[in-house]
Amino acid sequence: MTLEEILAKEDIGAKVELLRKGRRTPMVDATKLYNDWNPDRHEIMVDKEKYPKIKVVVEKEKKVWDEKTHREVTIPAKTKEVEPNRIAIPLEQDIVNIHTAFTVGTEPEMKCDPAESEKGIYEALKSVLKKNKIKYQNRKIVRSWLSEQEVAEYWYIAKDDGFWAKLKAKIDSIFGANKPEGKLKSVIWSPFRGDKLYPFYNDEGDMVAFSREYKKRDVSGKETTCFMCITNDTVYNWELDNGWVDAGSFKHKFKKIPVIYSYRAEALCDKIRTIRIRLEKLLSGYADCIDYHFFPILMLFGDVTNFSGEFKNRVVELTGDNANAAYLTWNQASDPVKVELDTYFNQAYALTNTPRISFDQLKGTGTALSGVAFRYVFMGAHMAVQNHGEELGLFMQRRVNLLVSALGSTNSHLEKSSETIDVEVEIIPYIIDNIDDKVKTAVTAVQGGVWSRRDGVIFAGNAARVDEALKEIKADMAENNGKKATS
Repeated sequence: MTLEEILAKEDIGAKVELLRKGRRTPMVDATKLYNDWNPDRHEIMVDKEKYPKIKVVVEKEKKVWDEKTHREVTIPAKTKEVEPNRIAIPLEQDIVNIHTAFTVGTEPEMKCDPAESEKGIYEALKSVLKKNKIKYQNRKIVRSWLSEQEVAEYWYIAKDDGFWAKLKAKIDSIFGANKPEGKLKSVIWSPFRGDKLYPFYNDEGDMVAFSREYKKRDVSGKETTCFMCITNDTVYNWELDNGWVDAGSFKHKFKKIPVIYSYRAEALCDKIRTIRIRLEKLLSGYADCIDYHFFPILMLFGDVTNFSGEFKNRVVELTGDNANAAYLTWNQASDPVKVELDTYFNQAYALTNTPRISFDQLKGTGTALSGVAFRYVFMGAHMAVQNHGEELGLFMQRRVNLLVSALGSTNSHLEKSSETIDVEVEIIPYIIDNIDDKVKTAVTAVQGGVWSRRDGVIFAGNAARVDEALKEIKADMAENNGKKATS
């Protein structure tokens, strides 16, 4: 059934059900994923049957003589339940955060050589990304994609608070006679945020609609289930209130569906879930062992006849056959536990191509590693970023394409240039660069005629203001030549 046939149905409930069934990938198990993500909801913390309380004997069973019955009676042992050590490890969070930092810690690079007529929309594009704090939003998106399996970014038109006026101060010809009334804003949808996402694809594999199911709560605490469907020209809103009812629809004024969506078959840390469970069990059990067996226990043999002294001069006098006193100590080494812990931790990070970035891991490097050496050290992480880029690179490219089209839709003066400008997005893995190495490489390449001065300035890390830097370099060279001529 096509999208048009679904939306033409009179029964809203039937529409919603068919739009849900239009999803081609399995529905994400948000509860299971969140239980893995949140350490407080790990098995070691919540499963009281698998990890019960520890029964401790307070008083042992003893037999006493009952004067009333003239019989020996048994007083049962007194026990109490003690909460065991429950040590949860936020392993998934650490690994995902490291991957996020390596993927978008360096902002994705936009490659564009705009013509004179396209400079206005290119500046507008960069301003939209800056005003929406995309460099921070990218981290939220990557983190959600890695841990929640799917994420969507929805763009809409909001009231303009001076966006176009500020942009006009830079580019006088940014709009013609009619000033745009709205600016572009975005919001993230994902399972942990309470969203159920339903992309709808046609037979050619193109996304022709996108639906979102969520719950909203009013001031009285009443919760309502909502369903939003976005097509290439309309946003439909329906609410569940004794049956599905229309909550208002509107035209979104974009030429494309204003939603960018990305999905992965499994969470990044799904493959190491059993390792993390074993690590938590080991650490918690080892902590219990330390609590009950590490500190020495005093064993007394015989009858205590006298106990005197304080601190250093304390004396215990024992009498009887084989009278003696000794400490029961734990002489066995815990090497097997340490080996197992180290092995599992290394496996967890190795299986996900995650570098272990901590003071203990990097304290020996000092300043010995050059920029090239750091690239070898973090090669595994960079390879993982390249794999992530198969989906995330497409996500960010679709975002730029959508924004270029949206700027043309909201500003008629930019419509023509929105159809001709070509902007490519490339994900740049984060790396600790050695500036001295980069400058030396740039100088050698420029002097050797391999690169232009422009290429050298960009490689040295001054790409953001390359034109200004070239003008300043030219001015400095002219000034130095003038001084030499006068001398």
